[in-house]
Amino acid sequence: MNGTCNICGWTGEFLFPERGREGTQCANCASSSRNRAVVHALSLVVGAGLAPLCSWEPRKSFSLLESSARGSPAMMFHTAFNYYATEYDPEKIAAGTDPRAYADFQHLHYADTTFDAVIASDVFEHVRNDADGYREILRVLKEGGSLLLTVPYDHERETTIRRVDTSGTADVHLLEPEYHGGGGHTLTYRNYGRDLLILLAKTGFAVTRLVLDLPALGITPQSVFVGRKGAYAEMMFRERADTRSGATGVLFPFRAFLFYKYNLLGFVHYLRELRRS
Repeated sequence: MNGTCNICGWTGEFLFPERGREGTQCANCASSSRNRAVVHALSLVVGAGLAPLCSWEPRKSFSLLESSARGSPAMMFHTAFNYYATEYDPEKIAAGTDPRAYADFQHLHYADTTFDAVIASDVFEHVRNDADGYREILRVLKEGGSLLLTVPYDHERETTIRRVDTSGTADVHLLEPEYHGGGGHTLTYRNYGRDLLILLAKTGFAVTRLVLDLPALGITPQSVFVGRKGAYAEMMFRERADTRSGATGVLFPFRAFLFYKYNLLGFVHYLRELRRS
């Protein structure tokens, strides 16, 4: 597969395409298909267009929180944003060690409305109480802020598979333990299905599932969930946005313009005509 990396701008043949979203690596910055999918979704949120991440103008007023950040995107996020790259380490969190570097998504120590965006890429299948984590993210997001979420996800599966019972203080395995990441030592609590969309909506997000398949960017078929906080998000993400090869993505300003032109202006015109009659 040949294309252009939307992180470093390199053009050429992507490596290990057989590994899907965890492969299709850039030969220059080693970013994976999943890395580029997240950056593509973020570019839609911040209005960066098709420019590679390495060329984005710094926006230090834009606060971005990410858990378990890895690779070249994290290095560039430090340059582009007011960036918090955190790891989950219970001992260091309890000790209050560097609040920008360590955090628990189930109990975030940040003030309300701190962040413009939060990235959680293949993290929440490992969060013991994911509903608590989603509520905490909503709390620390500013009005109109965005959660960009990826998880191992099967849209054909109606209901998330619970692998571990977390109702008590101790984990009770319901299925054979499954581990990902962290050298293969991070426990997987669930395998997500379509009810993830319902969970996010009930939490308070206006949620869109971006269905990405962009070979020109080395992005293999996968889903990225974008949850927006606030009434603005409710309008912008009313419908699911499928972004496929050759498409331009979710055109937020254009959708807002159309909503204004064909709904609000029409209603005002109707009221004026009603007064005249």
